[in-house]
Amino acid sequence: MMMDMFKNPPYLLLLSVFMMLGFNGCSNTPETSKDKLANETKNSLEPRIMVESISDWVVLFDSQTHSTMDAWTGFNQEAIPEKWEIIDGILTVSKQGDEVEKNTGFGQSIVSRDLFDNFELEVHYRMSPGGNSGIMYHVTQGSDYKDDYETGPEYQLLDNELAPSESLPHRQVASLYDMYAPNSSPYLPAGQWNVVGIRVLDNEVEHWLNGELVLQYNLKSADFLQRKLQSKWNDDADWAKAGIGHISLQDHGDKVEFKRVAVRRIK
Repeated sequence: MMMDMFKNPPYLLLLSVFMMLGFNGCSNTPETSKDKLANETKNSLEPRIMVESISDWVVLFDSQTHSTMDAWTGFNQEAIPEKWEIIDGILTVSKQGDEVEKNTGFGQSIVSRDLFDNFELEVHYRMSPGGNSGIMYHVTQGSDYKDDYETGPEYQLLDNELAPSESLPHRQVASLYDMYAPNSSPYLPAGQWNVVGIRVLDNEVEHWLNGELVLQYNLKSADFLQRKLQSKWNDDADWAKAGIGHISLQDHGDKVEFKRVAVRRIK
């Protein structure tokens, strides 16, 4: 009877189907929590800003080739604030002069002498343990403003593990501070060098970190404007409005080192 069944084509077809289902069922092992986390955090962003038509790099600081601060001034002042100095070829903002508690010192940021509208920025930085800082663009100076963050959107620099005041995703490293969290966070911890990239073309902006695109947003989108209403920038009427301005390296009361700052204009 068994031999007759195997000679019958319909039985062979059914047997093949059952065997395929059985083998497939055995191979579909449950997804581990590690695999699930990897899938959830996988970066799926595609660049929107193409940089084929760009000018040459303008080096604002480089520890090997341009170890001076002649491309910078203090915010709202011609002189470089005393907290900024070049130590062993590295541009450094120290903690000197700030309160003992971290993340409380402000007011001595430096800004580029030149103005930039559409650009690609590259910054190599190293954060101190528990440190907090930021890179701002389209910053406006003048007597109407006391600080760079009143006008300039901020790419957050942070020691995510040890910074005491910034635990929310939209306030951590590579975020648009208090607005958008990064899609992923391939940053290296305090004491190691990270490479920031910011691309701006008209109203489109991209945040890059260590070669990976981590965030995209549009400065004029309905979503952006709605988020601003719910953020700490709601009372700053000129925040993210200028479309052109200085690049700022923020003094937030913690030691931060910069090895290279370079920018090129997107035509």
